[in-house]
Amino acid sequence: MLALAGSHSGLKNAMSDPFAQRAKAVQQTLLAMEQSADDSELFALGYMIPQIGLVQEMAEYDPADVEAEDFDATYWQWLESTFAQDNMSEADREQIAGLWQTAAARAEH
Repeated sequence: MLALAGSHSGLKNAMSDPFAQRAKAVQQTLLAMEQSADDSELFALGYMIPQIGLVQEMAEYDPADVEAEDFDATYWQWLESTFAQDNMSEADREQIAGLWQTAAARAEH
């Protein structure tokens, strides 16, 4: 898992950055899921999508030393920390976890 910093670590070249490539794939997948989502899923998806950019801004890493899977672990760690800060209900947490599993699997294809 990568460290999350308190400040922006600079823009990274997505072409040679598996972390950024995975973030983009997951974001595109979540946006596609949002387009066909039930009304009951819109809050969770709307919560998850902007978190991707925050994770990218806060993650400090060397693109040569990461794999795409590092994004998934870092993103989920980030979400779990925001759940507590946002007093997220258990039902919302469970829904987000399920949607995350779906998005992570879809983004791999």
